[in-house]
Amino acid sequence: MVLSGNEVHIMFGKFKLKRNYFILLILAAFLLFQSVLLGGLSSDMIQLDNPVSFNDGWSLKASEFTDTVAISRTVTDEMLGNVVCFFAYDAFVDAFVDDEPIYHFGESHSYLMSPGSLWHMIDIPENSIGRTLTVEIRYAYDGKYTTEFDILLGGSGGVILTLLRREALDLSVNFLMLVLGVILCVIFALQLKNGIHSENCLYLGLLSLCFVFWTNNNLFFTQLIFPYSALQYFSYYFFLSMLPLLLMCYLETITDGLRFNMLFWIHLALCAAITFSQLSGIAEFTETLPVFLLYSGVEMVFVILRLVKNRKSYRNPLLVGAFIVMVVCILINAVLYLFSQTKGVSTTMAKLGISIYLIVSIYVSLSSVITDLAEVKHSKLLRKIAFTDSLTQVGNRYAFNYNINEIPLNDLSLFSLDINNLKYYNDTFGHACGDTLICEATKMLNEVFSNLYRTGGDEFIAVEIKNAAEHLQYLKDELNAKMTEYNGEGHDVLVEIACGYSTYCEGDVSYEDILKRADLEMYHDKGRLKKASRIKSIR
Repeated sequence: MVLSGNEVHIMFGKFKLKRNYFILLILAAFLLFQSVLLGGLSSDMIQLDNPVSFNDGWSLKASEFTDTVAISRTVTDEMLGNVVCFFAYDAFVDAFVDDEPIYHFGESHSYLMSPGSLWHMIDIPENSIGRTLTVEIRYAYDGKYTTEFDILLGGSGGVILTLLRREALDLSVNFLMLVLGVILCVIFALQLKNGIHSENCLYLGLLSLCFVFWTNNNLFFTQLIFPYSALQYFSYYFFLSMLPLLLMCYLETITDGLRFNMLFWIHLALCAAITFSQLSGIAEFTETLPVFLLYSGVEMVFVILRLVKNRKSYRNPLLVGAFIVMVVCILINAVLYLFSQTKGVSTTMAKLGISIYLIVSIYVSLSSVITDLAEVKHSKLLRKIAFTDSLTQVGNRYAFNYNINEIPLNDLSLFSLDINNLKYYNDTFGHACGDTLICEATKMLNEVFSNLYRTGGDEFIAVEIKNAAEHLQYLKDELNAKMTEYNGEGHDVLVEIACGYSTYCEGDVSYEDILKRADLEMYHDKGRLKKASRIKSIR
């Protein structure tokens, strides 16, 4: 019966897939329409001001020796009730109106010198007009020192919306990759449910998700959700360290005989050593990053060389080509980051490579999944035909012989069941009447026994596991009660089923020893039923 349910699900799979495409198309059209409306709204309509560039009028004092910068200006009418917003990379920030502190950001840790990199929004007090606003910036690392700032002035809501709009492209690409990653994981779950053991979709989906979470750490959007710098740094390095591991695992699933066991464990050991050195204060996060990126680059070069060497083992050349493009794009981004660890270095190249690979892989995966599901459906259909009795839809003798060997002998109990008077009904009223008798008897047996097999024309076997003799007798009594109830309702066909059971005894070497005792008891019951049968009066 379970097979039948799966077949119904697969039968309607194509229709369901088309319907989902239609729903996605409607949602996409709605989102496009909403974005057009949003783009056409003025700032007054959504009650948010448009922040303006605010780079003029500031005086600057800088000391490259101490990695500090101080910018100041006189507070004017236009600044009141607004925020001054700017980005600082790995810096401690304090703001004062005259000597009165109004803003502070940044605490160092033993494992993290940097307080984090984020957009700072400093509220201007109402009573500060004509006074001097001073912002002091102290950089945690020499390589992050800069005197160039892009300062915005406006309401906090308008500033937030402006910064989110600047990241619209990155957020859109990340959201797309997030959706694709989830889809690939769902495809893996669907494969697993249908007995298809293929992990390539899982590893690729996780790769996409990890890359999304990693790249989101650099975005203002993440600052709104996770304002704590330590949390941002930990998630940043965690997802970054996971990427090479997932790449290696995925590569093993798309090639034959290519394994990276040693490389995998070396990478894991390096990550553990770096994490220990960071948390124990031996080395700081940013100090260990170049080492990790350099090793990861060498690691990926080695992986590519292994790919080239084993090119004859590729399962799909299209996938491998897209994979190489993806790795090259990631390496380019890593090199750029090594030479310029500033906000200007994005992950655009890596996103481009991964997006190309995701598109190619989903195309290949969907084709493979459709083929695999069709094969599974065909295999299940053949199995059902081979293992199911066509008249009663219970297991046949082949199914019994196959399943009985999976049960430990000392846990086994068997019922031998035989329908009385089948030959009489066949000879007197025809085989259609005999089939009715068999179907009615099967319906009754299914209500009593959970594992039922039809092993002959009027012969059945029921399997019970780990049941005491009292329970077996209860099942036999329940069957007799159902027969009495059925035959007392005036049906055209009387159902009489002889029943005998036996359980494992010490010295039994196979299920046949148990079945012989059950058969013997069934024949005794068959004789008892014949003596009391109403069929004699009908004849």
